[in-house]
Amino acid sequence: MEITGGKKQGKMLAICSAAGGVGRTVITVNLAALLAKRNVEVSILDADLQFGDLALALNLEAVSTIKEAVERKDFQRIRAYCLPHELGIQLLAAPKRPEHADLITPEDLGLGIDALLAETELLLVETQPGLNDHNLMVMEKADHILLVTTPGMASLKNTRLMIETLDALGFKDKAALVVNQSAASSAVKAEDIPQLMKMERVFYLPSDAKQVAYSLDVGIPLVTSHPKLAFSKEMNKMASQLFPKEHDPKPKGLLAKSSPKVWRLRGKINGFTGKAPIEESK
Repeated sequence: MEITGGKKQGKMLAICSAAGGVGRTVITVNLAALLAKRNVEVSILDADLQFGDLALALNLEAVSTIKEAVERKDFQRIRAYCLPHELGIQLLAAPKRPEHADLITPEDLGLGIDALLAETELLLVETQPGLNDHNLMVMEKADHILLVTTPGMASLKNTRLMIETLDALGFKDKAALVVNQSAASSAVKAEDIPQLMKMERVFYLPSDAKQVAYSLDVGIPLVTSHPKLAFSKEMNKMASQLFPKEHDPKPKGLLAKSSPKVWRLRGKINGFTGKAPIEESK
């Protein structure tokens, strides 16, 4: 399904990972910037409730966050708690302090998501690393999931375990894999990753650590400040495949697929046991 100007139950894309430090924030802000430039109405929810950095990555002061909306049970006015960005993006920031995350239940987070979906065309939700009740609720609600990894053995091993969990929960069909820093040294060849991870939809983003770090420090998405970088070009390709433009006759992107039937999650993850781990190359 295309992202169009129709009102309104927005589409939702969750950006997740098995481990931290793989580039979820960079991907989220750059994807949002690209789609905003295409005149898509984009909102972002920072669901990394303890240590979310999306406000920093967009050079926004978190004068209000999801914490205030939850405390006041003011979801009907959710836009009042969002931070506007000059590109037209709206950000509902994570709490300012990690201990405040305990004030936000999965149900609270779900109410915030529902409120934002009623107010926007596309909602990007960045989760914290791993699998917990908050993240599982986000994945259940999401139309589609981006699962971010790097090509190192530890990251790939944990990511494959996460993919197996998504498969067991009925979510794998709505997921795509993003291999960030794809040219980094690894025992695993990039072309072997789709088969190894048992994923059909795989995107590769090149590493440009210096520019990426600087873009986060100054709060300007790389696709805006350096559109000709290899990273920016690959981000643009990924955005075009995920969200085909309206004039594409037969959209083939992630949102062209209908959402699969999902299962109710409470208690399922606790009983899940991972399948065979990745064998390290010798």
